[in-house]
Amino acid sequence: MGKFNISRWRNSIFAKFTFSFILIGLIPLLVISYISLSTFSKYMERYTVNNFEQMILFASNNMTDMYNKYNNISKLMYSYGILGKYGQLGEAIAAQVDMKDGRLESTVDDFLRTVLYTDRYLENVFFVFPDGTFQRLTKDSKVFDYRYHYPDPAWEAQLKQNRQALAFFPTHPEQYHVGVNSQVMTFGRNLTNVLGTTALDGPVVGTLYMDVSLSAFDEVFQRIVLNANDIVYVVDAKGTVLYSNKRELIGKAYVPIASEEYLHIRQDAAENGWTIIGEVYKEEMFQRITQIMGMLLIVTVICAVSLMLVALWFSNRFSGPIRSITKQMSKVESGNFNSYVAVQSADEIGLLARGFNKMVERLQNYIDEVYVAQIKQKQAELNALKSQIRPHYLYNTLEVIRMSAVANDDHEVGEMILSLSHQLKYVLDSGVETVKLLEEKANIDQYFRLMEFRYGEHRLALDFRFDAEVLQYKVPKLSIQPIVENAIYHGIMPKSGKGTIRITAEKLADDKLCITIDDDGVGMSEEALERVRHKLTGSPVSESSGGIGIKNVHERIAALYGAPYGIEMNSSLHIGTSVRMMIPIVKEVSGDA
Repeated sequence: MGKFNISRWRNSIFAKFTFSFILIGLIPLLVISYISLSTFSKYMERYTVNNFEQMILFASNNMTDMYNKYNNISKLMYSYGILGKYGQLGEAIAAQVDMKDGRLESTVDDFLRTVLYTDRYLENVFFVFPDGTFQRLTKDSKVFDYRYHYPDPAWEAQLKQNRQALAFFPTHPEQYHVGVNSQVMTFGRNLTNVLGTTALDGPVVGTLYMDVSLSAFDEVFQRIVLNANDIVYVVDAKGTVLYSNKRELIGKAYVPIASEEYLHIRQDAAENGWTIIGEVYKEEMFQRITQIMGMLLIVTVICAVSLMLVALWFSNRFSGPIRSITKQMSKVESGNFNSYVAVQSADEIGLLARGFNKMVERLQNYIDEVYVAQIKQKQAELNALKSQIRPHYLYNTLEVIRMSAVANDDHEVGEMILSLSHQLKYVLDSGVETVKLLEEKANIDQYFRLMEFRYGEHRLALDFRFDAEVLQYKVPKLSIQPIVENAIYHGIMPKSGKGTIRITAEKLADDKLCITIDDDGVGMSEEALERVRHKLTGSPVSESSGGIGIKNVHERIAALYGAPYGIEMNSSLHIGTSVRMMIPIVKEVSGDA
């Protein structure tokens, strides 16, 4: 049987159309998508690597510019005028030393101040005399630690070996200032006295040292977009890390990451022998590409799925009506004439469906006219007769009982039966969901008369406070009486003495009608009040738990007007209970008689 079904499915129009759409559309889409994604991925990888290489090259050029900048600042010693008499600082210092001029300290101090504020990244400047004494100037008024030998002997040795060039000392902490441990790099240059000669082979009259903040490096590398695992280095000719975005690596020997997960890019700076190295984590570097590829892959999958859905929809569009006609024909054959085929097109299949529907409709009409119509008519007449007999029989019976009581001078029983009759008529009248407040008030009057007959006027009192205008507004039928009943049985009856129920109706400013039923009965405790409120929120209640009538009224109001409307309760033990019914103001409700 299964083999037969599969064979029939393969030969169906649905299978043929579906296979054709997938063959023509899906395979070319997958081939084109594969070629496009592969090409795009390779191009984006090359572009990303080239872009990072350009950033490293840009940083290398900036490193060279930074080195040249501090080289030029150090050369100010050879073009710094003093009082308009000297063309070079070295000449001034040499002359003032020979003359034992007291202005020497002021001269050097003025020069240091000029140098310090030439560049914002200069933190400290020192001028060391040949005898080991020095003058210094800082931007933050740092206190020098005189226990520290300044300058470092290694610095002096390096400057003695190359007394004419700019010396660079790798990144180091400012240990020579009290309480300061920030890292700086230092540039140094000897100042020679070139008086009377054009060569720089005169005696050294002092040495300038300049501490530069690592912020100078930060400014260069802030334009390079780095991910969390990417590392950049500035390495000197000895392999010492001068700068890195990983601060803990500064001052250590450079050790490359031996992992294929990292891409290594190097760029040498010819001016100073520094090397800029970038170690890029490939996964993060190509993460954006992976995201784009993922999005493109998702789009491709969506397109493929959409194509398959369109193929299924288009095939079903052709074969569905035929299957529907076949299915409905089987129902007609079995005697079910309530068959109908939905007409979805105006082509030949649509014409076939219309013809089938007309045939079934004519057969159904014939059966209805000859057989079903007569049965339904008789049943309707019988139901109508029953619905008239039952209420009328009840009213007539109560009227006979009432007249009998009146004939026996039992007027109180007659009044009770009359009130009950009015109430039953009000309750049994069907076809309306809402009534005027005036009608609901009349029903409450009849109910309260019965309660007065039962318990006596000395126990109960009813006070209506309605304006004439509100009596014409619509309220849910039998919505106030259950609340009044609760007030009598649970509020006033347990109390000793007479109790009063006050019913107030007022129109609020926001087109709402507020009906308040107050009683001065025994009230409720906080726990009992919370239980009743909990029932109003929708929790199931048992028949013996009380509050079912109020819950029913609350649910009817919510069903008629929406969740914002309903019943609220407040009560105080030994004081009384107040129930507020909030409904919208309407004059007519659809479906009311």
